[in-house]
Amino acid sequence: MTDSSSRFPRRPLWFTAAGLGLGAAVTLGLVLGRPTPAEAEGTATVDPIVRDESVHLPLDGPQWQYIELAVAAEAPALAPLPAPGRVDLDEHRTSAVGSPLAGRVDQVRVRIGDRVKAGDRLFSVRSGAYADLDRELKSTESDVTTRQKLVDRLRELVGLQAAPEKDLLAAEAELRQAKLALEAAKAKRSSLSVSAEGDNLFWVTAPRSGTVVDQNVTTSQEVTPDRDAPLLRISDLGEVVVQADVQEADASDLQEGQEVTVTTQGGSVKRQGKVERVSEVVDPQRRTVVVRVRVANEDRALRPNAFVEVTPAPPADEKRVRVPAGAVITNGERSVVFVTHEAGRLERVPVTVGRRRDGEVEVRAGLDVGSRYVARGALLLENTIELAD
Repeated sequence: MTDSSSRFPRRPLWFTAAGLGLGAAVTLGLVLGRPTPAEAEGTATVDPIVRDESVHLPLDGPQWQYIELAVAAEAPALAPLPAPGRVDLDEHRTSAVGSPLAGRVDQVRVRIGDRVKAGDRLFSVRSGAYADLDRELKSTESDVTTRQKLVDRLRELVGLQAAPEKDLLAAEAELRQAKLALEAAKAKRSSLSVSAEGDNLFWVTAPRSGTVVDQNVTTSQEVTPDRDAPLLRISDLGEVVVQADVQEADASDLQEGQEVTVTTQGGSVKRQGKVERVSEVVDPQRRTVVVRVRVANEDRALRPNAFVEVTPAPPADEKRVRVPAGAVITNGERSVVFVTHEAGRLERVPVTVGRRRDGEVEVRAGLDVGSRYVARGALLLENTIELAD
């Protein structure tokens, strides 16, 4: 009886490429279930023996004509494939603009795509709250002037001994309070970053130089300072950020500060960028990792929201074990290859794979240089183990 106990859970038959399943099934029947013409004349067929994770084949068995062994060797790392990405704004070079006071928009001077300088007028707002603020400022200024005159007069009277000193001390204290109120009113007014025009109208000005990249303000619109979305966004596009979705196998080679190539669709713009951050989380659906790349953009050729391709350079002077794609059997959860350490015994071992390119697969762990492995026929051996269960 065939010993088929396995260290790994049994799974349905694995497949490596389109068409291999049917071909493997036919070949498996020929190799394992039906005699060859020579055997039909009287030569006995010796079946393979399955023990744990190994398949034992007779040294002179016909199965060897479907199996090819090779020696694991190192080769230069496979080049990464371009990863899709999207041009995004640098949040550190972007400012949100809103109205500091409630009111109604009177004029809008900018549109999306316009370049502005710090201090330029963006839109105007008619606001009763601004008139109240202006009155408060003028009132505190008048109060300070009045109290200053009172203090000056009391000093003269105290010097002439015509008024008690306690009146002067009280007046000086009230003057200090009035000056504090004036400073607070001025600070409130200056914090608005607006340009006054008339009693109840002010212009909201640009807090920085850059390009208007988002606009949610129109003439006659009611605005409030507690609005969730900004009315405008201004960004300095001299540098932009690219968010790339890099394959999990390629992301392991990326490090902060590493250079990558960013190319627009159609290839009209190509320039170097630097990896700023590699996410520590893998997207469970797409099996990709978000990589943030910073790119110089003085000519503004990389436009926000444009789709691009990000191509990492292959690891310099790094060699890895590379095997034919058919040598690796993968079921989506794990990958295995078959190795041989003694004549006739082919053992299934788990491996960690990297990139897959042009019919080859990188093996990053589990297969040592110099090991003999099954380069052709791995699927037959896998099916033999699974069928023995």
